[in-house]
Amino acid sequence: MVVRNYKPEDSANVKNFVLSILEKEYPFDRSAYQDSDIYDITGTYSGRGNGFFVIEGNGKIAGVLGIKKDDSSSALVRRLFVGEDYRKKGLGTILLEKAIEFCKENNYEEIVFKATGRMREAMKLCKTMGFEEKEDLEVSGFHIHKFVLKLK
Repeated sequence: MVVRNYKPEDSANVKNFVLSILEKEYPFDRSAYQDSDIYDITGTYSGRGNGFFVIEGNGKIAGVLGIKKDDSSSALVRRLFVGEDYRKKGLGTILLEKAIEFCKENNYEEIVFKATGRMREAMKLCKTMGFEEKEDLEVSGFHIHKFVLKLK
């Protein structure tokens, strides 16, 4: 498995990867999040302080993660997904470690991750990696959990 930066030629495969997971595992949560970013990953995640990473194995996407600048001191972790066949193998940890490294290199003071209540494994992983739950909000019938990792 190789973690690498997203390339424009990944566009269709990443879009299909993310949409397939959303449709299969989170069909009721989709209205809680916009998915417009995956239709323009290059535009959304390019520029200083933004990044998108892919874990690839045997020519297939196994996982993805985006980092989006929120403000001058914080970044958002977005699109943290690992394919069903690749779970429980440490790939989520590898992606979050890459995100933390990237955020430190870009001098962010904190990283924020938001998840719906159904994203139990992602929330568990964040807690394991040192993120603290700061909010549990109900929005349009969904519980949105906000996790923060202080870097400084």
